[in-house]
Amino acid sequence: MSGREITADRRAWLVGELEAWTSLGLLSGDQAGRLMALYEGGEPEREAARRSDRASAAVMGLGALLIGLAVFTAVAFNWSELPNAARIVLIFLTLGGTYGGAWMLRYRGAARTTSDVVFFLGCLFYGAAIALVSQMFHFSVEWADGFWWWGVGVLPFALVLGTWPLHALVAATMAYYLGTSAFALLFASRWMREFAEPAWSVPLVVGLGLAWAYRHGSRSVTALYVALGTWWLLLQPTVLNLDAAPIYWAGLVGSILLLLAECHRPETGLGIPYRFFGVVLVGGVLLPLSTYAANSAMSGEILPTPLAIETAAAVVLAAILLVVAADRDRRRSGRPTSLGRSVLDAPGRWFPLAMLALFVALGFWNAVVAEPITSTVAANVAMASLAIWLTIVGAREDRGRPFAAGVAYFLLWSIARYIDLFSGFGGMPGAALMFLACGAALVGASLLWRRLKEVRHAPA
Repeated sequence: MSGREITADRRAWLVGELEAWTSLGLLSGDQAGRLMALYEGGEPEREAARRSDRASAAVMGLGALLIGLAVFTAVAFNWSELPNAARIVLIFLTLGGTYGGAWMLRYRGAARTTSDVVFFLGCLFYGAAIALVSQMFHFSVEWADGFWWWGVGVLPFALVLGTWPLHALVAATMAYYLGTSAFALLFASRWMREFAEPAWSVPLVVGLGLAWAYRHGSRSVTALYVALGTWWLLLQPTVLNLDAAPIYWAGLVGSILLLLAECHRPETGLGIPYRFFGVVLVGGVLLPLSTYAANSAMSGEILPTPLAIETAAAVVLAAILLVVAADRDRRRSGRPTSLGRSVLDAPGRWFPLAMLALFVALGFWNAVVAEPITSTVAANVAMASLAIWLTIVGAREDRGRPFAAGVAYFLLWSIARYIDLFSGFGGMPGAALMFLACGAALVGASLLWRRLKEVRHAPA
């Protein structure tokens, strides 16, 4: 029976902990060995073999892509000389031969990696077939709708075979379809406009992809569909002709993603993609909002009605997430606590809610009051708070990347504030003061990180 998959860094942590427990007499050497055998990658040789397989699959995937390009080029050179009947036969023979060969390799030849590469090549041929057939019969599916049919056709293969390149191909084609359909490259084939409407098809694909990723515990596939779902959410004000510049909506979506990340258990790692894209959105939106010039330019330009609709959607979604997550926490713990108590027992979710409230307040402040100084100060406080929160998350989960991201974002904030505030009148003394304060803060954060790690790993 195969063991549970474990990454190299987690395996190194487990080896260290098992050695410590064995030295304390909590485990015997035989027990530690049996525990280690439960996880794939527990032996260096097995981990090296897995990495070698991944490298081989990557090289073969690149080779398949180049072979596909060669076939496309060769066919395109003589395509105009062939009659339509010959073209149709050639297209279907190519697709049937590719998929049939991949099936034979997988189930008859037991060459799983090679069959995955051939299946990926067949899915590339399928996309080319859509464009060629539409060209022959003058169907206008070269733009958004053609990519929709391509992504939908690849989705079953991605869900059954479960390879990352196939999931990436689905996400890429659907993202292109969504972007082009939202930005005026509309469907030329009107009969399928309602059938392939972005309002329902992309969330359905995202839901199926996330269901597969959660079932298999794949963080990389989760990241693909979280990115696609985020792209869909960001484009909704444009698709619905609601808001031409939805900067506050982007901050609200980022806050929702941070909340979703906090609704996951840290040990699964599946909340990390949500946190990554949430930090990118929240941090990216706060950067221009922290300048007086941007707030002054937007004052009075934001329409209250679209902002109210966007705010209502975000608040309702956040409330649903809070209730569902609290109920799951209560069921998981088995303690007879109330739902309200379960909400209060998750303090990690307060910061995303605070960010959500901040973007709501900033939006209505600029739309109604139109006073930029208060908005600028609030956005600067939020930037510093985001940096501090990331360092706390890194210490809480014993992960260096969130801590490093918090430090980097704090440094970015300090540089931006120097350019924004001190370059005009502070000069060199102002720069010295800013860098001294930020350097002291970074040294303090480093000492805090070291102290927290010592406390975390100190023997009881």
